[in-house]
Amino acid sequence: MQQQDEILSNTLTLPEETLFDSISGGGIGTVSRLENAHSDANVERKTLLFDCLRYLFQGALDKELSTVLLLMAIQTLGASVNYKVSLTLLTSIGFIGMILTPITQQLVNRSRWNSMQVSALYFTLIGIAFCCAAFATSWAMFFILMALARICDKQQIPLMIDVYCDNYPKVRRGFKVGTALACMPIGGIIFAQCVKYFWNKNPNHFCYASLLASLLALFCAICFLKIPTRKIVVAQYPSLWDNFKWIARDRLFAAILFLYSLIAIANQMTLPLRVEYLANHKHGLDLSYGTILAIFAVIQPLASVLSGPFWGKLYDHVNLITMRQCVTICFLIGIPLFFATHNFCMICLASVLLGIGRSGGVIFWSLWVSDIAPREKVSEYMSANTAIMGLRDALAPLLGYVLLERLGPWTVGVIAFVLLAFSLLGFEYLQRPLALRKCILDFEK
Repeated sequence: MQQQDEILSNTLTLPEETLFDSISGGGIGTVSRLENAHSDANVERKTLLFDCLRYLFQGALDKELSTVLLLMAIQTLGASVNYKVSLTLLTSIGFIGMILTPITQQLVNRSRWNSMQVSALYFTLIGIAFCCAAFATSWAMFFILMALARICDKQQIPLMIDVYCDNYPKVRRGFKVGTALACMPIGGIIFAQCVKYFWNKNPNHFCYASLLASLLALFCAICFLKIPTRKIVVAQYPSLWDNFKWIARDRLFAAILFLYSLIAIANQMTLPLRVEYLANHKHGLDLSYGTILAIFAVIQPLASVLSGPFWGKLYDHVNLITMRQCVTICFLIGIPLFFATHNFCMICLASVLLGIGRSGGVIFWSLWVSDIAPREKVSEYMSANTAIMGLRDALAPLLGYVLLERLGPWTVGVIAFVLLAFSLLGFEYLQRPLALRKCILDFEK
């Protein structure tokens, strides 16, 4: 209790290298155990409230970046013969930018700002980029602004894990994060309906969607500033490339990254193929766009929203491997089932399983580093994890399209199944090393 009060105080100097500087507004001095517990509860509630609001706005913003942005780009590009190449680059540039997160995270450590202030800065830049894009008249200017928005959106990812570790107790951390993450698909659904209304009124005015996205980014920035956090300042900083070294230094970390990458590739390389499989008549389905939209924009997000708190509770009450295996089983059943049938009800069932698995996967990905990394190195580990995620997410869809063209959707489903099965066995092998790591970390605490 006393440690949490120190972390969330205004200014407090600790021995030697560490200085904790909070923006949450706690007082300095000796407080009673009851007052301290009340302060901890207030920090927890405030963090959950503004994290839920942030995910609500960010879910809408992600829908803009993933879907509406591409439609805007097509409108801006017109009849350019290279528009498919440009759109592919615009889609991938955010994932490629994630490779830079270990470097930008080290730069954040060197700054005077704490992680939430830097997160607010990223989203302010996103808001400015969308506002300017609303009035862009050339493809070059539009591309530069949207590339900036996508890169800034990904740089913020490693900065939340320290907040979760500080502000949420371990026994409730998964449930709190799962509850907040459940707000993300809700924001996306609401935003999609708003944009649909704008386009029905005037289909040629994409600027309204950009201006709305600009406001959403600024709302995200405000929410970040309201989340209690701390600033760690050390006397000496490692090199900018130092975070990448944890992949080579920590064998358990590297092994989990490898197995997780197999799962992510199996899932990511099939994401665009699912749309192709349902829409292309040569696969024997040729469903309407409205039906496809219902599957991907309603059924899967709804499954994610409803299952988020459950996955959070499960994370709090089981070990890391058990949580990971439960999520993998959802994909292990859902992906082959999706490609193995022409029955609409079975495709919907597969989509529900994939939506549930995605929700659990996001919660696991957001928190697993905190279970294997030393507390003072959690954000460094997370930045390396984010860089690997960016690399695999940029390459996986391309791999999927190549496999689809050469081998067909059924074979792609089989390959995904094999990758998932291999990762399932691999994580079972890591049960003992992970239990040993947990004992070491608990002893150090």
